[in-house]
Amino acid sequence: MQNRSYVSQATSTSTKPAFTAAKPAIAQDQLVRIFNTALVSTQAGKKRDFSSELCALTESSSFKAILSAVRHLSRVQGVSEQRAAEDIIQTFRKMDEIWEEYVAKEGLDKIRNPRR
Repeated sequence: MQNRSYVSQATSTSTKPAFTAAKPAIAQDQLVRIFNTALVSTQAGKKRDFSSELCALTESSSFKAILSAVRHLSRVQGVSEQRAAEDIIQTFRKMDEIWEEYVAKEGLDKIRNPRR
């Protein structure tokens, strides 16, 4: 299937050191592929200490970037930060749901048709 490339193309980008020089902006479709790959490949497993996990996440650079996106979306769309946060979260959840179902369907298709 054509979408398999989404899962395999960006795996090496997450291992680069944080101190590397900034690179030119990449094309939107490539950024979408990178984002989708990250979403599928980093599906969270079960954690036992939810409190410390949440605390660590809220202190991370990634979470701070999400908060910046919330503020940006709020300003650009002229909506409250609450509404902007809900919109972003709903988008993440919908994308995660679609990818989860797609990956499961692809796995079932391989089981049903192993010669593909």
